This record gives sequence, C-alpha cells and structure tokens, in this order.
Amino acid sequence: MSGDMSGDSNAHRVVVVGHGMVAARFVEELQTLAAPGAVAVTVLGAEPHLPYNRLLLSEVIAGRANINALTLPAASEPVVVRADTTVVSIDRAAKAVTDADGVVHDYDTLVLATGAEPRVPLPTSDLRGVRTLRTIDDCRDLVAAARPGRRITVLGGGLLGIELACGLAHRGADVTVVHRTPTLMDRQLDAASARVLADSLRAQGIGVLLDVEVIDVVGHDGAVCGLRTAAGAVLPTDLVVASAGVVPRTELACAAGLPVEHGIVVGAGLRSPEDPAVAAIGDCAQEEGRWTGLLAPGWEQARRLAHELAGRPVRASGSADGVVTLKARGLSVVTMGTAGGAGRTVTLSDAGAGRHVSVEVAADRVVAATCIGAPDLAADLTAAFERRTPTPKDPTHLLFAELPTGTGAGQGADRTNLATMPGNATVCRCNGVTKREIVGAHAAGDRDVEAVAARTRATTGCGGCASAVEGLLAWMEEVDPPSDTRPANATPLSTPVAADAHATLGAHPSQGSP
Repeated sequence: MSGDMSGDSNAHRVVVVGHGMVAARFVEELQTLAAPGAVAVTVLGAEPHLPYNRLLLSEVIAGRANINALTLPAASEPVVVRADTTVVSIDRAAKAVTDADGVVHDYDTLVLATGAEPRVPLPTSDLRGVRTLRTIDDCRDLVAAARPGRRITVLGGGLLGIELACGLAHRGADVTVVHRTPTLMDRQLDAASARVLADSLRAQGIGVLLDVEVIDVVGHDGAVCGLRTAAGAVLPTDLVVASAGVVPRTELACAAGLPVEHGIVVGAGLRSPEDPAVAAIGDCAQEEGRWTGLLAPGWEQARRLAHELAGRPVRASGSADGVVTLKARGLSVVTMGTAGGAGRTVTLSDAGAGRHVSVEVAADRVVAATCIGAPDLAADLTAAFERRTPTPKDPTHLLFAELPTGTGAGQGADRTNLATMPGNATVCRCNGVTKREIVGAHAAGDRDVEAVAARTRATTGCGGCASAVEGLLAWMEEVDPPSDTRPANATPLSTPVAADAHATLGAHPSQGSP
C-alpha cells in the first residue's frame, strides 16, 4: 500500500519522520521558501498530538503555563501530516519508508527528525512509579501524581531535573533531588556556584543528595517504594522521575545501514555521508562530530536544510557559546560561555542571600559568566557577552554597577532599561528575535504575547524571554498607545517626529539610533 503525496507529480518529494519542534520549524520554513508546487511534503509523527513546545512542559508542572497553550502552529495545505504514525523501516534502494500500518511513503529526500528519548539510569523494571518528562502525556501524568505529601525523587540534578524539582515542590510534593556527582548542573556550574544553588534549593524545602549513585529500585506490591544506592542505603520514595539526560533516537538509521555514532552522522549539508538522499536534523543528528541536544542549533539546522531544498542555500550562522537559563520557581540561574582561565575572573559569593556571580573577562570582553540569584545583573551580562560590549577597565565594577549596555532584558527589567535597550539587542535567544522586531510587531497591532509570538516566534523556544516581551509590550502601550486611546497632545505617528521615534524603536532621545 502506497501513501499519497501532496502536490504536483513533478514536485520534489520530501518525507519527514518526526513531528517535534525542529521538524515543525523545518516544514514551516520550507513552506515559506519553496516555490508553489516545487516540493510535496509528508510528515509522519509518532505522537497523536499536533507539534508542541516540549521545553515548556516543566513550566506546566510549575503551574506557570497551560498545557493547551503549548501547541505550535499546524502545517497548512498542501503539506500532508499523519499523526500517530510510526515509521518501522527505511528502504534506501527504493527511496521509501514503511509505517506500522504497512503504508509505503516514497521520497526524493528523507528528513530524519526523530529526536531523542530520556535516559533512565535504572535497571529495567516492571514496577509502577518510574517516570520521565518528554511528552505531553508524561506531563499530564506527573501533574496528576504530584500531590501534597507525596514523596518524589528526581533522579538527576541537571537543568531539567532542577526545574522539575521546583515545579513538583510547588504542587506540594515532598521532593528530593539525587545527583550522582558532587555538584548540581555540573555541565554549567563550578563547585562554588553549585553549592549556592544547592543551598537555595534546600531553603525551598527541597532535599538535595549529592555524589550518590543509585543502582536499583526497591518495590512493594508492584510499585516503587525506594531506591538502593551503591553505599547500600535505601532512599524511601513513592515516585521516581528520571532526569538524566537524553539519548538520540537512531534505531531507524542504524537499521538502514546509515552511519551512526552518538547521533545520526551528517556532514555540513546535513546529509548522510552514506546516502545524500537522507538528511537528519535536531536531537537525533550529529553534525560533523558535534551533538548538542539543544533547541537553537536544531532550529538552525532546520533553517539551513529548508533553504537548501528550496534552492536558496545559506551558510550556517556562527554563534558564541550558548547562554543557559534555568526556568525554575524561586530560582534565577544564568550561565554563559566557557570559563577557560585565560582572562581575569571576578567573583561575588553571598550564600546567605542565595547569590553568586562570577565573571571572566579577556581582551576587555565578557567571555564567561555565572549568575545565581541576580537576575538584573544576569540580563546585563548576557547582553555584554552576546554583543561583545567593552567592559570597564576594572572588572570588579561588573559586579556592582549596571553595565553600559542597559538592556535589562531579563527578569526584573524596569522601564528605564527597556527604553534604553538598543534596537538590535536580542530578547529571544532561541529564535534570535530583537527588540526592534518586537516593537515592530506592536506597531503592526500585536498587543499580547501570543500575537507577538505568532509574528516573530519570540517566547516559542525555552520561554525564558516571556517576561521581557511582556515588559516591552507594556512599555510600548505607554509610549505608543493605540490611536483611539492616544492622548490629545500626543504626536501622531504619521508625523516625521513620530516616524523617527519608531525608527529608533522608542529609545530615549539621548540614545540616538540603535
């Protein structure tokens, strides 16, 4: 049985396996770029849902997002989307994939966007009570399971593990984080900053056990009742949530004889070196020996592949080492760059206040920083890092005075910072959306975050920029209210003065054009 392909019979047939965030972005980009009738796209997604923002599932558990609001825009005709469809095999010689129902889908280009699955560092067990967070269904299960007094162990003290712990604790559960190394978030934090983070979690009533290796689960009446450690202790628990990273889903590629290492091996053009008719993007892809497991690089891959298939190839956009933001109730943690010790490092640590800031400067630029419990300073340091703004001659000033960038794009940004933020300052790092684009969306009539997201994609990544977007919209309502509410003495937007103000994005007159 053969599956129907949309579009003209002469169209280039593209089959996408997977319908997560990266696949959805790829299809959206390709629809926008390709000439009408040039491509015929079929998307095969294993989940029964429309694509959704997986990164915000922890926000749903924390009660700061609605699960129904995570859905991403659906692909429009002539794209064919088949949800709840699992691909079981790839026939590279015939250029076709077969799904679990026996339907065959022919392709000219096959795009593997199969993503990754949670790693569960426990022996295989039939016991009830071991969960992960990767899908909407996982999220619903955890929300239902998190109730006051229930003992929940989060296995893994990385970024997602801490977000989960804070969200579950907010719902009243008795939460303990168990981490196998001596430092939380060990991919981002050094020992000193990790200690402050651990103390901050404990101050919220969350247990933290470090340097503990869990080797087995203990059950009673078919359900988990504890975890056994390498030291022989048993940690009592009613529910275990494994948050120990993810593993790329490469089974289809392996079975088809494609090169696979940690992920599906692809070159600079995102094609398999073994078969140029097969591409891979997102969490399942390992591009030129590098696998990140991050969303922004996946979206960048989607953009490049869509441009290439549309006959409009673009280069990969270079970027600095990433900025990592922890989205957790009651915590503010931001890290950026990679500390290498080549420059000068200044540190402020105040464990009693839950605050730790460390900044490394080289060649008068911020090359790395860690900010815990200092959201306003984190926003300014992020701007300085991303825009390579010159730093003060004495780097200790970075810890106490507002930086000259004046972005204030993070949590706690005030209206003065928003006014002086340069137009090209990045507000949404996941999607590269600037202040200029958000102000432009407001000028076009977008008055809430959802409308701005639909136009610019801001907030549709990790969601960490939502407060900044809300602040910008509130500020724009003050400086440029809708015409029906504009004060009588306000300068009409059509006048040269007002037009120039919009050209400079509402910046304070002393700031000039961004």
